[in-house]
Amino acid sequence: MPDYFTHPLIKENTIEKRAYQEDLANRVLRAGNSLIVAPTALGKTVIAIIVAANILEKNPNSKALLLAPTKPLAMQHLQSFRNFLKIPEEQTILLTGSTTPKKRAQEFENSRVIAATPQTIENDLKNQRLNLKNIALCVFDEAHRAVKDYSYVYIATKYVKKALNPTVLALTASPGSTEEKIREVCRNLSIKNIEIKTLTDKDVTKYMHKINMEWKRVDLSPELIEIKLLLEQVMRDLLATLKKMGCARTTNVKYFSKKRILEMQAEIRKRIARHGKTQPSLFAAATAAAQFLKISHAHTLLETQGSYALNDYLQRLKSEAFQSNATRAAKQLIAKKQVRDALDASSKLREQKINHPKMEKLKEILLEQFAAKPESTALVFNHYRDSIKNLAEFLNTIPSIKAEKFIGQANKKDEKGMSQKEQADKIQKLKNREINCLVCSSVAEEGLDIPSVDLVVFYEPVPSEIRTIQRRGRTGRWAPGKAVILMARDTRDEVFYWNAVKKEQQSHSMLFAMQNESHKKEENALAKQTTLSGFTEKPKNSEQLLVYVDSRERGSNLAKLLEERGCLVREKQLEVGDYVLSDRCVVERKTTKDFLQSIIDGRLFTQLPAMSSNYESPMILIEGNPKELFTLRNIHKNAIIGALTSIAVSYRIPILFTENESETADFLHVTAKREQLNKYKDIRLRVGRKNMSLGERQRFVIESLPNVGASMARSLLKEFGSVKGIANATSKELQNIEKMGPKKASQIKKVFWSQFKEEKD
Repeated sequence: MPDYFTHPLIKENTIEKRAYQEDLANRVLRAGNSLIVAPTALGKTVIAIIVAANILEKNPNSKALLLAPTKPLAMQHLQSFRNFLKIPEEQTILLTGSTTPKKRAQEFENSRVIAATPQTIENDLKNQRLNLKNIALCVFDEAHRAVKDYSYVYIATKYVKKALNPTVLALTASPGSTEEKIREVCRNLSIKNIEIKTLTDKDVTKYMHKINMEWKRVDLSPELIEIKLLLEQVMRDLLATLKKMGCARTTNVKYFSKKRILEMQAEIRKRIARHGKTQPSLFAAATAAAQFLKISHAHTLLETQGSYALNDYLQRLKSEAFQSNATRAAKQLIAKKQVRDALDASSKLREQKINHPKMEKLKEILLEQFAAKPESTALVFNHYRDSIKNLAEFLNTIPSIKAEKFIGQANKKDEKGMSQKEQADKIQKLKNREINCLVCSSVAEEGLDIPSVDLVVFYEPVPSEIRTIQRRGRTGRWAPGKAVILMARDTRDEVFYWNAVKKEQQSHSMLFAMQNESHKKEENALAKQTTLSGFTEKPKNSEQLLVYVDSRERGSNLAKLLEERGCLVREKQLEVGDYVLSDRCVVERKTTKDFLQSIIDGRLFTQLPAMSSNYESPMILIEGNPKELFTLRNIHKNAIIGALTSIAVSYRIPILFTENESETADFLHVTAKREQLNKYKDIRLRVGRKNMSLGERQRFVIESLPNVGASMARSLLKEFGSVKGIANATSKELQNIEKMGPKKASQIKKVFWSQFKEEKD
């Protein structure tokens, strides 16, 4: 019999008791304005309901406001609150633009639980129709949207000022991959406490279903490679022109992502504004940059989507070039022989029904899925509407596949968008098994009540960690799921994939650090941490070693082997790692097979930041034959090397290899002995060769400063003349050095001017 959560405002036997949900809710109630970062499957809405129940009970005249980006998602949240809370349904309402302003104001005043779209609430606040005074809880779902001028920002600002007892609860799967983005979200929502949960947390795993992540690589056909070379020649020629004009650093095509192209265009526009009258060549540079952006997009379409998408784009470009209001960039680009040849070649491939090898791979994946589980369902994500249409048509030629496209409401080019009613109809068809596959745009990533499916296919990787997490979260909610990422070898696909992986790693690393930062301000939360920063038990024998072993390791023989070596072994549910050997040392043990799987499903890169954030000396121990890392799974050698390099360089976590359990026990025993019985001597922070010249010693000193390399050290010494000159320079003066921003300058000043504090053993 499951144990249910009990509360005066929660209906009996409705919310199954999960310790991590109760713990998170209590932390929010204790700490106040909080951001909860967790995958969809962990039940963030349930946490919001528990928080709301406590706040509404404590303040009988108060209200809860639930905000979600779309009407269907707002309705979904409202329905969840109705299902679980003992609040009369007539006191729970949905406010959207479809209700008249006067009626919205009345319903808002007479209700205790209000679900709404943010644009509606922002509009009513600006027109002074609503009073936020009695809103005791404001929930911001998909909180990563709270940037720039999105409605969440305005609402949060008004809410914390106007409400009598405001509590902000922000929910998201990922708030961003950069510290600036995460802090912007927190600042805009007045967040002071961050809580992060992942699928690999010890208190979560028993409730979760495994998502098997796979990569499937394909090779571009010779015909596509031929077109690819034509487009790359145009790109190199344009870059050579831009480099001569001083607008491009390199002619390396791979260097220029879309972001860098846009940055180059912005810089050219600035130069035109300053020097346009005296340097007319800058206008030619602007035209060349516009051409480069267009041809780069064509190149991406070819690599990731195939000949059909490229042909559609080049045909539109050709039509645009012959219109009276055509841009110079379009005219000049379509006049290039290589572009015309690419258009002709893609047209021929279309006539021959040759598109992209991913299509056949997708067909193979879906047929295998539906053969194994005929009643299963799948989502296929694609970034481009043209490709979505082509894929849906292609899949419907296969008897066992019943596919329909699923796109947003906006009208684009010659295609009309889907209304919310049409979207709801498609979702219902999937639920009823009238169809078994939806080919989706990004609209299906968030904000819609799409049921959990058995299979999710990324037709192309996306460079956004938020979108990757959201796509992945569409499977594995109620049963084990599968996610497959299609990639064309040696193309932008691989670049996009690793960008998303890197951003997800960075996001988790920063969030864990920020979570620890907020927990340190709260003694009660700190006391609840079970990372064992300080052993709770002392061996009777001062020479005996104490080792904590995670309870999930009980199936291994290691505990017995450690006891045979004289260790006092204690089993405990650890939040971080598998073995704790001292206050500062934690070990994550993996077999070679488990290590590879943890790369594929992303588990490894949620464990790494948790280890480095909580322990001074984390370590990864891989048990088995190291050569099997490159043979056990169908993973590209470079991906494995990249993961190993990232662990060692980005996270600074050493990796050790052992042959078997006995050798692992030896490593753990010796390390525990060193950690617990040895006294540490002062260790020099840096080393350098002897007999350096004075100039070399000066550069050596400056290179020890935060984020200062050899080139910047030389620039600093040239600018300020000496080490003393650099130390005495103001933060503003330091920023005159190229690539020296305010943050880096501040860190350097801190090193020179902060009071020295002796490090403790």
